[in-house]
Amino acid sequence: MQTSLDCLPCFMRQALSAARIATDSPALQQQILHRAARLLAEFDLGASPPENAVALYRMIAETSGRPDPYRELKEESTRIALDLLPLARARVDEAGDPLLAAIKFAIAGNIIDYGAHQDFDARRAIDNCLAQPLAINDYDQFRQDAARAASILYLADNCGEIVFDGLLIEQLGAEKITVAVKERPIINDALVADARACGLDRRSSVISNGTDCPGTPLADCAGEFLDRFHGADLIISKGQGNFESLSESDAPIYFLLTVKCPVVAEHVGALAGDAAPRRAAMGDLILMKKARPFPKTSP
Repeated sequence: MQTSLDCLPCFMRQALSAARIATDSPALQQQILHRAARLLAEFDLGASPPENAVALYRMIAETSGRPDPYRELKEESTRIALDLLPLARARVDEAGDPLLAAIKFAIAGNIIDYGAHQDFDARRAIDNCLAQPLAINDYDQFRQDAARAASILYLADNCGEIVFDGLLIEQLGAEKITVAVKERPIINDALVADARACGLDRRSSVISNGTDCPGTPLADCAGEFLDRFHGADLIISKGQGNFESLSESDAPIYFLLTVKCPVVAEHVGALAGDAAPRRAAMGDLILMKKARPFPKTSP
């Protein structure tokens, strides 16, 4: 997925939000916004939004002097998710189809995203997700492919969210799953330490993709990750950033995400084509198999 002109004002909104999280200094906040505006003029609209975001968030970390400005928010997200986990696990265990229930909890957990927006209600999303239908629903094919797969690569997204990913990983068979997280801090994306804090490393192998990109830019990823990516029977891609950076990949990917952006909604609809019962919209839960190359679009 390429960066749209509509992404540029969103990047500025993200810069302001991140500046306020990173520092209480109005002078530094203003400096961050000035530098962000200059960076936006240099963005490659042919690249994906997560790839362009790397320079923006590196600049914010450098200017504010805080390499991981979202650390406290990530820890809070993990605490909230762990508090909700017993309820979610009980509902999965009680469900007529535990795998589908676990998928819905994992997708609903994707609402925990300080890059896309800051006014999410994780508790409400988790409480209501089982009653919400999947707007794009490739579940039947997913269940068959997952059962046949000997190796699954699980591309994790955000802190807090990965707690609910654990429910899906348990249903799929943790021993055949490798969980991939980010190498260095970027927004509230999960790192190896965050996966360990949730106990994912006690059930599955956890590796880094080698980047500080809020997505999976294959050209920049580490060798070990690429070996797992190209060797996996099935890849589960969580969240918008992974969708944005992998929508043109020909790998055996299922995209699991909550739609939080109208530009992403449009691309999801274009990728799904006639298989979608309606156009994707904000707040939709998506389980979509990558079926064909994504059409190139102009900015």
